[in-house]
Amino acid sequence: MRSRTTRRVGAIALALAIWIGAAGLATARDYESGFGFGISVPDAWLVLTRGEVEKHADLFLENEGSPALRSVSPGMRQIVYDRVRRGELEIFYRQEGVFGGFVDNVNIMLQSAQLPGTPDQLKGLCRVLPSEFSRLFGRPIAMDGCEMRERAGRSALYLQFDGAIPGTTTLQYQLPQYGDATLVITATAEDTNLPRLLGEFEQIIASIRMH
Repeated sequence: MRSRTTRRVGAIALALAIWIGAAGLATARDYESGFGFGISVPDAWLVLTRGEVEKHADLFLENEGSPALRSVSPGMRQIVYDRVRRGELEIFYRQEGVFGGFVDNVNIMLQSAQLPGTPDQLKGLCRVLPSEFSRLFGRPIAMDGCEMRERAGRSALYLQFDGAIPGTTTLQYQLPQYGDATLVITATAEDTNLPRLLGEFEQIIASIRMH
C-alpha cells in the first residue's frame, strides 16, 4: 500500500504544474471520461482529454517555461512524463491564469490500488503519509485531512495536504471503480484560491456518474 501510494502521489504532484495553452480543449459541461465514468465540469474549467495531454508530454521534461514547473525535480518530471506518454492522465483546469503562473487544476487517473478497509488500516496510512510526502517532495509536508468519506455511492479515501509546489494545497479523492482499480481525482490550487477550490472540487466529485 505504501509503495503504490508513493508512486501515485509522485505522478499526481508533477501533473499539477502543467502550464500549456487552451487550444484544442473540450469545454462541454457534461463530460464522458476515457476512464469509464461521466462527470460535470463547472463552466470556468477546461478539459484536456487523455490524447490532448499526451500531445504535450514533452513539456514535463523542458528546462524552460513556468517557474513552478522548474521547481519540480527532474525525477518527478520523468515519472509524470512516462504516465502522460501512456495516456494515463486527464486534466481539468481553470481558464484564468493559463498564460502565466500556476494554474488551479484537477487531474484524473486510474490506479491499481486497495483502499483502507478498517479503521486501523486508515490510521496506519494517515500516520505514514506525511513522511512519505516529505521524502518525495524534498521538504516538510503537512497533512490537513486523511479520512474515509461517502462519495459517488461508495466509500472513498479523502486526503488534503501541502502541494508539491510551495504555496499550493492538494485535495484528493480515491474511489474504488471495479476490481482493484481505483479512480484517483486530485485537485491543486494556490493557497489563496483554496476556499474556491474546496467548493468547486466537491461539486465536481458530487457529479460523478460511474458506468
